[in-house]
Amino acid sequence: MIGVGVTLCAAAAFAVPLVGFAGQESAGDECLVEVHDHGGDVPDGSTLCQVASRKICTFSLQLCRTQPGCVPASSEKAIGTTCSPGRLRITKAQSSCGSFVDIKVRTKRNGKRMQACTIRVAAKSRHKPARMDVDGITLECMPAGSACPGPTTTTVSTSTTTTTTRPGTCTGACPIDTVFLIVMENHDWSSIKNSPSAPYINHTLLPIASHAEQYYNPPNLHPSEPNYLWLEAGTNFGILNDADPSSNVQSTGRHLVNMLEAAGLSWRAYQEDISGTDCPLTNVGLYDVNHNPFVYFDDVTQGNSSRAPRCIEHVRPYSELETDLIYDRVARYNFITPHLCNDMHDTCPPLNDPVQQGDAWLSTEVPKILASQAYARNGALFILWDEGDTGDGPIGMIVLSPKAKGGGYYNAIHYTHSSTLRTIEEIFGVTAMLGDAANATDLRDLLVSFP
Repeated sequence: MIGVGVTLCAAAAFAVPLVGFAGQESAGDECLVEVHDHGGDVPDGSTLCQVASRKICTFSLQLCRTQPGCVPASSEKAIGTTCSPGRLRITKAQSSCGSFVDIKVRTKRNGKRMQACTIRVAAKSRHKPARMDVDGITLECMPAGSACPGPTTTTVSTSTTTTTTRPGTCTGACPIDTVFLIVMENHDWSSIKNSPSAPYINHTLLPIASHAEQYYNPPNLHPSEPNYLWLEAGTNFGILNDADPSSNVQSTGRHLVNMLEAAGLSWRAYQEDISGTDCPLTNVGLYDVNHNPFVYFDDVTQGNSSRAPRCIEHVRPYSELETDLIYDRVARYNFITPHLCNDMHDTCPPLNDPVQQGDAWLSTEVPKILASQAYARNGALFILWDEGDTGDGPIGMIVLSPKAKGGGYYNAIHYTHSSTLRTIEEIFGVTAMLGDAANATDLRDLLVSFP
């Protein structure tokens, strides 16, 4: 294995108090180090950047070899370098055979030990950032040599709160780190934009977001289920109905979340109104299985089993998202499906207006994402609709991100769900393009830089 270099950058966490993190950080809490695999022709790790014009940390690391029979953690160096004069201490680093390295970090403030955390860096994915939070400090692993400018501040006003976030140690050239995808239901863009039933979308989100005026579902692709499958695989596999997975199961491994896992990247589907105790293969409550593309692949459901471990692990109740955001444990790719009252599909009391109900749900839930550390670290939130209610659209596509052009920017480029799939594949560097994504225009024009 050639030498692996990453930079561990400490940036101030955003200024929203978080459960589980202590107090406000100070300049002395920041640490910036480089980690190398000594098995390659690279020098020992050393600091790449300075904080307040002083060098504060140096340490080196040896990674375990990616070969059969390699000796695990016992062959690794234990490290105990204090980041003087700061309070961040690297206490230990170790690796497993070939896939990742764990760096254990603890902080001390005023002589008192604070929280300890571990950051896991994928050795085989050197270009993918990794991160952790400890004692109010956000640490980012980026490719060696990355610039580490100071954090900038973005203020997002909502109908009820004002949230201030910091996009992290780098914007611009730094890649998008985390993707959130919220899929709403069955509305043309003309029924959303400028609608009095959608004040949050029109008066809060669109002024700070980028959006597409000419985003369509794939031609003649209806009803919902084939559109959700398209977002996952770039094809509907010939399906033109809303049957359950027992009838429409797919045996192919060629779909997005498999490619993400193969690249060492995490994914999760947050589905509103499921229990999380089984794999949700049929409608229950206001959960619609047709809006959950992952359960249509038998490598996820292990032959349409409600006890499939992979499905239960990755397809989780939407109620878990808020806690995952607070504790910064969301996946790299997060697919979010509101239930039938909240996704603009059904007419439900008390509002009895699908657009108004969905807009109200977004006004409550989107600020939680925008206030999260995952979003602040060059995250991206895509809000779209599965299909038009009178044809193929246009339907909506809204992009919020520290890397989005924002400020109400929009374009008239022709996009489809293939564009979204291609964009996600490019963000995470997974190839070859799935299905029609190979022929699509990605969404880069809505962003300042890409990916």
